[in-house]
Amino acid sequence: MLLNNLVRVGLRRLWGAISLIILATASVAQTQTPASAEAYLRRGLARQARGNVSAALADFTRAVEMKPSLAPAYYYRGNLRYERGEFDAAISDYGRLIELDPRNAAAYYNRGVARFAKGDWAGAVGDLTGAVSLDAGHARAYYVRGVAKHMSRDIDGAVADFDRAIQANPRYAEAYNNRGAARQSEGDLKGAVADFSKAIALDPRYAEAYANRGAALVLQGRDREAERDFARSIKLGIVPRGVLRESIRVGKPPGPRDK
Repeated sequence: MLLNNLVRVGLRRLWGAISLIILATASVAQTQTPASAEAYLRRGLARQARGNVSAALADFTRAVEMKPSLAPAYYYRGNLRYERGEFDAAISDYGRLIELDPRNAAAYYNRGVARFAKGDWAGAVGDLTGAVSLDAGHARAYYVRGVAKHMSRDIDGAVADFDRAIQANPRYAEAYNNRGAARQSEGDLKGAVADFSKAIALDPRYAEAYANRGAALVLQGRDREAERDFARSIKLGIVPRGVLRESIRVGKPPGPRDK
């Protein structure tokens, strides 16, 4: 899945105490004027939790105006800006965060995802490389970097990254699906079908994997099996539009990590 299914994935490191702030501030009156940058940050998190995105953005902005070194405020503001489609602004916030905390893998990952959203494959690959250099087990970073490499026609590099993503998370259905698409691009139909089948085994409702496997089966001359896969993909909401279309359905990376 890519940006069509944005999910917030908990980061195991990164200001662990901040994850408790929302609960600590849930009872604070929303009209109360904060007295410090940290207080604006806390109120912004509480407002974000309530779905008041504009007010949360204003609070995060006020926090960094009062204290330009308050790294978490750039992180959360960047995430909200990303979700609003303000990719350049999000990239700027993650860049400032990296200046303040150069060893923050999440900041590199999120900036890479924002650059991916703009179609900046080279920029995305660079940032995601930074993320995995800091967190060698970052399966999502390998996955998104693999998709970016595939989009820029570096098929061998894409396959290698999907391999790493699967090594880090053996149940990563999207990585199998995208590795299958990359293998199909190289003409390895047997390997592609095996990967699509593994993705389906891990997620039986993975419509794109059925469509992709159907396309590969057509190319193998296995039309009846392909018809079953296409019928299943249609039932799950994906309408096949021809072999060439389906053969490059590589999927999309998740959105930025929150917390």
